[in-house]
Amino acid sequence: MDNDLYNLNLDYLLVAKGMIAAGDAYKAQFYLGLPTDAIEILRNMSIKQLKALAGSDYLKFSPRINPSHWREFIEIQTFATDSPEHRAKELLSILAQDGAS
Repeated sequence: MDNDLYNLNLDYLLVAKGMIAAGDAYKAQFYLGLPTDAIEILRNMSIKQLKALAGSDYLKFSPRINPSHWREFIEIQTFATDSPEHRAKELLSILAQDGAS
């Protein structure tokens, strides 16, 4: 089992269980994509059971981003914005604004 995959699964399950325990089952359904029948199941699971469930060779949840969302994101983002030159210009711009205040 891949440790990163285990951690992703466990984090997801713990966040879901935490939302449910806090009375935010609808949030868990909306934000995490939990099916209605999973709410009661997760509510009654122990941490030991969550850890056992997290330990598998596949992701226990499905990302909801589809190919059109990926394309839209890529079109909006310009990868040059993370270049050292861009970061330096951005920092100088921030410093210039602070100096003008």
